[in-house]
Amino acid sequence: MKKIVFLLLVVIPFMVFGQKSQIKFEATSHSFGTISETGGKAVHDFLFKNTGDAPLIITNVRAGCGCTTPEWSREPIAPGATGNIKVSFDPTGRPGAFIKSVTVNTNGNPSVVTLTIRGNVSRKPASPYASYKFSIGTLKLTTLHLNLNAIKNDKQTEKTIDIINSGTEPLNITATSTSPAITVNVEPKTLGKGEKGKIQVIYDAQKKNDWGFVSDKIEIKTQNAVGNIMIVGNIQEDFSAYNGDFSDAPVAVFSEMESILENLAPNSTVTHEFYIQNTGKSDLIIRKTRTSDNQVSVNVAKTSIKPGKKTKVVITFKTGQISKATKIIQFTLNDPRNSIATYKIVSILKK
Repeated sequence: MKKIVFLLLVVIPFMVFGQKSQIKFEATSHSFGTISETGGKAVHDFLFKNTGDAPLIITNVRAGCGCTTPEWSREPIAPGATGNIKVSFDPTGRPGAFIKSVTVNTNGNPSVVTLTIRGNVSRKPASPYASYKFSIGTLKLTTLHLNLNAIKNDKQTEKTIDIINSGTEPLNITATSTSPAITVNVEPKTLGKGEKGKIQVIYDAQKKNDWGFVSDKIEIKTQNAVGNIMIVGNIQEDFSAYNGDFSDAPVAVFSEMESILENLAPNSTVTHEFYIQNTGKSDLIIRKTRTSDNQVSVNVAKTSIKPGKKTKVVITFKTGQISKATKIIQFTLNDPRNSIATYKIVSILKK
């Protein structure tokens, strides 16, 4: 009798602790094929069965990205019973092929299972206005900013802007500019519903009579809105007449390209001077000066400098209260080797 009791004490615990749950999926991968970006979430149920002899518990399910969402029952699955893990994929904003994984953790065998979904998301149909990202009322445009980049001082350049009427009523369009350098035309001047057109901009740098960075604007007016198109560019001197031989050209030599002024009083007016000499063989012309700070003024004694001569440049500025400040002055010159010269002045307040 004692032997029987002993055997029961040994065998029964072994039988209990030897029980194990086992998860078996009908399939661990699924292809949605081609789905629409605007068709809503794609959903698939991964079916499984507990083929073990103990309750199966899904301890965790996690997706590889936020576009994939798993759902599953937290209740134990009895031996021989079935369950499912629902996986949803959101295709919004995700055109193209995709492969996503979902990791399943269980208390059974195997303890980790990877599920995979795949497919291809067809891009949603493009809006007829997709390339017209800017608006003036119901008039849509491809841009409100034209960069002419570098343009020679004696040349013209031409740019066009595509437009479309996104409204339900015809649009009468006018385009004007106060700049003598700009000629602007709209074709056609009246756009029907959904009709496309163009704004043609011709920029004549010679008529601008300016140098370096320039900016202008075009006013666009319809019967329901008014807006502006900004025009920017960099007018540079045309040195092609030299044919690459600058031996007879002017040469600008600065007595200094940088100055550090220390122990300055706050909120005081400071002047500093230096010289520009022409060591070339023809007249040096200072076309334009431009400062980085509207508190800085530049006075050039002579803007045309004969060969062998020099001119004095006086810089005046207010120190303000910033302990250390850097100000930039840009000189536009007719020196083909150095048409843009940058001078830097650093002001340091006394402690």
